[in-house]
Amino acid sequence: MIKKKGLKVEAEEAVKVIKSGDRVIIPICCGEPQTILEAMVKEKDRLRNVEIVGGLLVNYKFLEEGMEESFHFRTWQCTGKIAKLLGKNVHYMPIRQGDVPLIFRKSGSYPVDVSIIHVSPPDKHGFCSLGVSISHSLPTALEAKVVIAEVNKYMPRVLGNSFIHVSQIDYLVEVERPLVEYRSSEKIGEKERQISQFVTDLIPDGATLQIGIGAIPEAVVEMLAPKNDLRFFGMAVDAIVDLVEKGVVTTSRRLDDQCKIRPAEILGTKKLFDMVDNNPMVFGLSSEESINARTIGNIDKFVSLQSAIEIDLSGQVNIETIRGRQFSAIGGSHDFLQGSYYSSNGKSIIAMNSTASEGKISRIVPSFAQGTAIAHPRHSVQYVVTEYGVAYLRGKTLEERSKELISIAHPDFRDELRKSARI
Repeated sequence: MIKKKGLKVEAEEAVKVIKSGDRVIIPICCGEPQTILEAMVKEKDRLRNVEIVGGLLVNYKFLEEGMEESFHFRTWQCTGKIAKLLGKNVHYMPIRQGDVPLIFRKSGSYPVDVSIIHVSPPDKHGFCSLGVSISHSLPTALEAKVVIAEVNKYMPRVLGNSFIHVSQIDYLVEVERPLVEYRSSEKIGEKERQISQFVTDLIPDGATLQIGIGAIPEAVVEMLAPKNDLRFFGMAVDAIVDLVEKGVVTTSRRLDDQCKIRPAEILGTKKLFDMVDNNPMVFGLSSEESINARTIGNIDKFVSLQSAIEIDLSGQVNIETIRGRQFSAIGGSHDFLQGSYYSSNGKSIIAMNSTASEGKISRIVPSFAQGTAIAHPRHSVQYVVTEYGVAYLRGKTLEERSKELISIAHPDFRDELRKSARI
């Protein structure tokens, strides 16, 4: 077995170091190391009970039919694509995304054997950037027994706390392959635009924004053009590129305030990858630095924008389950919401359509069904926004909360909600 660090090998040779029963951690989404994962899948007849650890992906080739004995997936991000495999070869962990490095490091509950990362080519000093997927990949790679890097000329060189030296990598697999692109499948309609207008009115100039993925966050970003001096934190998406070009995300006269986009993950397409490449305005962060309520709480005017599956009349928020079955995940939502609470002039916003299933189901409900996971307790929720307006809950009594939430529910369900609330 080759022992030398930083050795250049083909993917087929690199994955031979992976043994049956190993735990292997991989980057998420646009950071997917396609070539190495494909080489792993080709080894399915040799490998048994390999645990792959990761989050949101575009492709799950290792979960296709016939792979059940070879691979199973431990994940902190459940999606509709893999929900049907829960309890089979997919195992969901209800954890904060910021805790991933803590759980999978050497001293953690589930230390990894192999870290697969996806990086830019090394600079003249031997440093590679983890580019579009830094969050958990960097801290876990620094402690893994074996590190395999897919070195890709198409990976943008994102600056910041995003670098690993070739001397810290065991095997380098050089590829020239466009990155996996993330394109939202949700369409922006009139409801989403109305919600976005209400949300935009809550965002002050000079705010630092945390936004997720989906139709509502995308519509909000599109409407931010009249704002000034905005910053983005945690994630970068395609719509940010347009704001940079319009001068909404601007540089500053202050030397300590030049980096206006601080992502741990970059989810989008080539236009976003090109914008973040070697751009001093962008400063990459690990999840320990970014998905961290203590860090966020020190940022002035931090605005967290999140979605929800449903909210009950006391203000409790469900972002994970539908009829008691796992559908989505906690991700970084808890830290962003709590961080905004402690931020000076910060705001947390839960934004959602008032109904689901083509208007047949209200997303504002009297109470949750048995088995519903509560991601955000009622005392932590500040603003709730639907296409019918804004409900402000902080400091409100139970009766006042009910009235606020009923006022932004779909009109077809308001009488029923009033009867349930006895108001």
